[in-house]
Amino acid sequence: MNPPQPPTNTPWNVVTVNDVKWGVWDVIVAAMVTMLVVIAILSVGGAFGTNAGYDTTVTSPLGYYVGLLSAGLTLVLLRLFRSPIWPMALALSTGIGITVASYQFGNDSGDGTAEFLGVPVGIIAATAMSGVFAATGFAFAMVRYREPLSSLGFVKTIGIKPYLLAVAMWIIGLSVLMFWVQALVWLGVDSLVPPDTAKKALDEAGGSIVATIVLVGILGPIAEEIFFRGFVLPGLVKRFGIGRSFLISSFIFGLFHIDPGAIIPTFALGLGLGWVYLKTGSIWPAIFAHGLHNTVAVLIAKYVTFN
Repeated sequence: MNPPQPPTNTPWNVVTVNDVKWGVWDVIVAAMVTMLVVIAILSVGGAFGTNAGYDTTVTSPLGYYVGLLSAGLTLVLLRLFRSPIWPMALALSTGIGITVASYQFGNDSGDGTAEFLGVPVGIIAATAMSGVFAATGFAFAMVRYREPLSSLGFVKTIGIKPYLLAVAMWIIGLSVLMFWVQALVWLGVDSLVPPDTAKKALDEAGGSIVATIVLVGILGPIAEEIFFRGFVLPGLVKRFGIGRSFLISSFIFGLFHIDPGAIIPTFALGLGLGWVYLKTGSIWPAIFAHGLHNTVAVLIAKYVTFN
């Protein structure tokens, strides 16, 4: 199958999406597997950290039980739907191994949390969990269906126009977000105000701007775009068509951010990123826009004080 070429000078109602072999059931199974693997890494890693004497959000022995249950359900789902087991087992074992080793060889940062080589273990674990999104996309697309890398949107772009489009969509999305937050403040609906995830990530990184940007501004966007735009969006098209797949994939993107206040803003961001992907036929501009959004949020959290 020849990968689609990025459109040039096409009208706004013309979009590009890969014709892929996977479908809706693969997307559903992949989403469940991704969530279960992330839970397993968080639970087992946190339980080990507690045993090692550090403060974690998941305590022992409950973390071990939840982690083992999540890992078991992952294997059952993969087996039941004849999905690739070894890549996800590798992602699971690698994520747990990295987190556990970081706690094992880490040092107390002074506030009860662990650091490994000067990087908080919390952000190391978060990086490992972000990698699961990319691992799932690669496992289903390239291992199960033997599709080329281009099937996930890794297509070369032409010129600067795709990235100008990415910046324009980011600005529009940011404007929508600001309007949404202001409307919630006016209405007094505090429960739906988006959480400051950039500030939280910065705190978990011990205030390290470099570590936070690497995770939140580079690695996170790459992994999430591979999964949500590269894998989920084209996988829905045969069943729902481009328009509805565009909306559904963005909604799934929002749901994965769990916090009720984050769902609608993330859904809006997903619409912008999805449009960039559909218009350019490449995942690179979407990664750029996603990374730009997260990086600016981190810089604001670090250097801007609101009175």
